[in-house]
Amino acid sequence: METGSLTIVFSTREENPGFIKHLEETSGIHSIEILQFINMGEYSLTEIYNKGLNEAKNDIIVFSHDDIILDKKDKWAEKILSHFNKSEFGIIGKAGTTSLTESGRWWDEPHLMVGEVWHQQTDPNTGKINKWENKYSGNFGNRIIETIIIDGLFFAVHRRRIKTHFDEDFKGFHFYDIDFSFANHLSGVKIGVVFDFGITHKSIGITNQQWEMNRAKFVSKWKSFLPYSITPDIIYNNFKIELSTQPKLAVIMRRHNSGSLLRCINSISKTTSYENYKIYIADNKFNHEESETIEDILKENKNIIFPDYHDKSIVKTYNYIVQNHVDKDAELILFCEDNIELLNDSLSRFVEIYNDRKQLIGTMGLRLHTTNNKIYHAGISLYVDNSNRLRISFSGNGSYYSYNPGIQYYVTAITGSFMLVSKELFFSLGGFAEYYQEAFYDIEFNLRAIVFGRANCFVGDAVAYYHTPLVKENDSCNNENFNKDFQKLINFINQNLNNQNIMQHIHFL
Repeated sequence: METGSLTIVFSTREENPGFIKHLEETSGIHSIEILQFINMGEYSLTEIYNKGLNEAKNDIIVFSHDDIILDKKDKWAEKILSHFNKSEFGIIGKAGTTSLTESGRWWDEPHLMVGEVWHQQTDPNTGKINKWENKYSGNFGNRIIETIIIDGLFFAVHRRRIKTHFDEDFKGFHFYDIDFSFANHLSGVKIGVVFDFGITHKSIGITNQQWEMNRAKFVSKWKSFLPYSITPDIIYNNFKIELSTQPKLAVIMRRHNSGSLLRCINSISKTTSYENYKIYIADNKFNHEESETIEDILKENKNIIFPDYHDKSIVKTYNYIVQNHVDKDAELILFCEDNIELLNDSLSRFVEIYNDRKQLIGTMGLRLHTTNNKIYHAGISLYVDNSNRLRISFSGNGSYYSYNPGIQYYVTAITGSFMLVSKELFFSLGGFAEYYQEAFYDIEFNLRAIVFGRANCFVGDAVAYYHTPLVKENDSCNNENFNKDFQKLINFINQNLNNQNIMQHIHFL
């Protein structure tokens, strides 16, 4: 257990009593040592910070720029001490990344960055203060997200856990932080980003000749390791949800591959405590030779039904099953592709949210990861670019942490790969539009839910793997059909340009 005190070190050009007072008043602890080093440029930050490491009375040492603002209510020092007390991390900060390219620039792959930092600048002509947030990832509350480097704006170290000090070959005020944190990471020190206190930087970072020189030095020093990245574990909790009511749920799937189908069904039964559901499996006939095998495996499960209907169109198949096979007293429908593998009890989580806000909910979806742990889907956004072309974005795609880890209402759309909707709303919206051949039917359905006044919901703590489908020649997406479907989606949006609900969900770049 660490003591209730820490040391903060900063370099400044002149005595800065105002900043010292600000640090003391916002820290949230009674015992804080502040080491102010007056430095007119004769010392590099590596030299100053090594002096701080050697002279500090405490093992927890914070290194900070002298032009930051901390919020008193956040009690930043209290939070830092708590993080070190409850973890094995040796270095924590407010921004970092899980990847470095050969260039050494840590922002080359922005989707792999982590953290959030506010910036503000004062317009010298008008005196107006402009403030904005650089949000590199979701906000993960009191959790530490592991990275490989930390930005030097504001970071803390545990002196007894770090392996190397600052490399004084790095002169000036640049790249000291990247080299220090990366060297410690490679030596086995755990490094991470924290979110439970805010920070505002009264300037923006800029590069200059000294920065380029130090970048070249860093790349030369670590060239045998670059590019470098880590693959973080997927963050999720194993829910234990007790529901007072369990409305009947119909899970509708279309089988493409027997192995993936069995994996999907097994993941549902393994993860969920939900009992009141049935699974309806439609065979797409492309793997008809496997039908008897899969049915033999599953036929003893009375909750699994094989509707006698086959159509190449996924849209028509889904509509037909809902209209003709789903129990009349079913309240909820979950459309699920057979390449989904649940990691936690998403069914119970969905129903818990639905029971609480059923008059608001439109569609509901979860966080999908590919098997390399990167995000496949965390909601869908629509953009119109500078050439007036519609763009569709899977939020967070290709990142590890660019998602909202909680419940996010009023997202634009949820992928049909795993989408829950009430049966009543499904019928009220007329089901899926059958003029779509292969794609975008789910996006239009989500938009129609918005027009209807409902809120589509992304559940960031419900998590599954999205296994890349095994594509066969006669089961591949037809480019011509795809393009036609895309045009149909554009037509639908054009027909609803006067609808305020729709327009609030389309971003114009």
